[in-house]
Amino acid sequence: MVSQARKLQIQEELRKILNPEQYEAVVETDGALLILAGAGSGKTRVITHKIQYLVNIGVPASSILAVTFTNKAAREMKERVAKLVGKGKKGITITTFHSLGLQILEKEITHLGYRGKFSIYDDSDCQKLLKEIIHELRLPEDEYDLKDLLFKIGLIKIKMSSPSSIDDPNLPRIYEMYQKNLMAYNAVDFNDLIKLPIILFEEHPEILEKYRNRWRYILVDEYQDTSSMQYRLMKMLAYKHRNISVVGDDDQSIYSWRGANSSNISMFEQDFYPIKEIKLEQNYRCTGNILKAANSIICCNTDRKAKKLWTSGSAGHLIQWYEARDPEDEAEFVMTYISRLHLEGYKYSDFGILFRMNNQSQPIEELLRTNNIPYKVIGATKFFERPEIKDILSYMRFIANMEDEVSLTRIINTPKRGIGNATITAIMEHAKETNSSMYCSIRDFVRLGVLGPKTTPYLEDFYNLIEKYREQIFKPRNIARTVSNLVDEIDYKGKLLLEVKDPKSVQYKMRNISQLYQSISNYEKNPDNMDPNIYEYLQRVSLSTRDDENDGDEISLLSIHSAKGLEYKVVFVIGVEDGLIPHDKTMEETGTDQEERRLFYVAVTRARERLFLSYPRERTKFKETSQRNPSPFMSEIPEDVIETLDIEKDLGKKDTLAMLLDKWNLQDDK
Repeated sequence: MVSQARKLQIQEELRKILNPEQYEAVVETDGALLILAGAGSGKTRVITHKIQYLVNIGVPASSILAVTFTNKAAREMKERVAKLVGKGKKGITITTFHSLGLQILEKEITHLGYRGKFSIYDDSDCQKLLKEIIHELRLPEDEYDLKDLLFKIGLIKIKMSSPSSIDDPNLPRIYEMYQKNLMAYNAVDFNDLIKLPIILFEEHPEILEKYRNRWRYILVDEYQDTSSMQYRLMKMLAYKHRNISVVGDDDQSIYSWRGANSSNISMFEQDFYPIKEIKLEQNYRCTGNILKAANSIICCNTDRKAKKLWTSGSAGHLIQWYEARDPEDEAEFVMTYISRLHLEGYKYSDFGILFRMNNQSQPIEELLRTNNIPYKVIGATKFFERPEIKDILSYMRFIANMEDEVSLTRIINTPKRGIGNATITAIMEHAKETNSSMYCSIRDFVRLGVLGPKTTPYLEDFYNLIEKYREQIFKPRNIARTVSNLVDEIDYKGKLLLEVKDPKSVQYKMRNISQLYQSISNYEKNPDNMDPNIYEYLQRVSLSTRDDENDGDEISLLSIHSAKGLEYKVVFVIGVEDGLIPHDKTMEETGTDQEERRLFYVAVTRARERLFLSYPRERTKFKETSQRNPSPFMSEIPEDVIETLDIEKDLGKKDTLAMLLDKWNLQDDK
């Protein structure tokens, strides 16, 4: 540790750049600390300066662990810490919960009976596995929605509950076989990345002790979103030294439907008693009017820690409210004001359009496409989940893990090579009889020729293909080249031309595959990757999310849930109507509007400068038109911060959407 005089000097420097509450949160290093950080209050600033402070006062960098939820948040935190700490950053662990679990499992998973390098199954892989299990158990396949079944299994793990807690008498059997098959394939699912380290620590206290002694100072971001499972992992790691700081905002707890446990704050207070609590209430993001609306909305919730956001900045523009005729009119309203503000100097990327349900974006997307305006839908199909990318990744995954039978069944006849379902069934049955893998069965069938002269050559070609590229792909910095050669050899483009027929669609898919080559090549060329290999690349892919994609100058369309942690200069919240905000289904399931009000609060606080709220007076669904009413939350917004829009009066009758778009296009042409 540094001398007391140097410590006081460091603290004095921090006082100059932090507000009093931020300063207190940064220099409080020993013991358990709960930091209640309101929206836009600078929580990331606090976490990064706290890491800097710990390093500057002499805490070894390797003993600091900071955990957040998304790859993007972790990446931004790393970048900020690097600027603050410089060379001192080496050894600091800044990661997501799932990456942390992966880091532990990569070193320790053999203690749980797994075999070295393992695969991480994504949702589609898991659903395929569940389909096989339902068939094997002879359950009625038409009664099971695979997506819903996987969601239930995920909740069992996240909440650390029993399979019998779900109202389905078959679920315990399905769950047991699901876990058994994952292990047989030397694979884990996404939730296992946190569940398995917990089991590891419970069964091997000496391993837990090793990691406890490694990370003596722990910081947890977005704490209000932690599940029971995530909290348990953090508690196990932190309980010995008890130097843990959790940063969160109970007013932004909106993920209970996917397992976030709102009681984790009270659990933290009990388990780490006595704790210190610090509130960050000064907002650096929103204008005064937006904050006044946000405070008025959220204060109606009773189940919360009392806090009130404030700003030293200006009141800013009034919040704009628009009652549209229908969703199409609402879309034209959004586009009209985006066009106007774009002409005033706002960039595409300054706009965020938020909605409660994904299908609400359709009328707006149609207008954007028609007028060639760049946009992105956040939360849409991820790059690595596109079918053509999944095909190639499945080849890579099987070559890396010969026991990954989900990947094997995807690629064995992709492209079609004369290996039909009967052959695949025979391979599976032989594998069960001999207690071996499907690939071992393929090898046996090829050597013995038991499938006859018609099928054996096809199986032999596939076997030789895998062996050939397995030999090549492990050569240093040869992954991208090997994958490219593989795609050419199997004539994947020819497969697409036969299946898709549309040449433009084929070109699009092949362009995606070219992007995959580039992704692999970038990974191999990155000097930070000392030993680039296929295992590490595939692990990175498995942990990737939509927020990993590069941000361009595009308008963002996203659900309110997806908007958590993001901000825009101008925000449009559409469909602010009763039945959507709050949502009828959520109200029926929970009997309370508290989380729905928090959701609306999150939507409002995404706006930095301008906020537009709207709803359609009527909406048509299944050819039936219904009248809609404004959200009851609108009555909670003070009248002095909001105004109702009359487009013709505000813009002038001559400034129609078409005219604004013409001006916009002329401006962009320049």
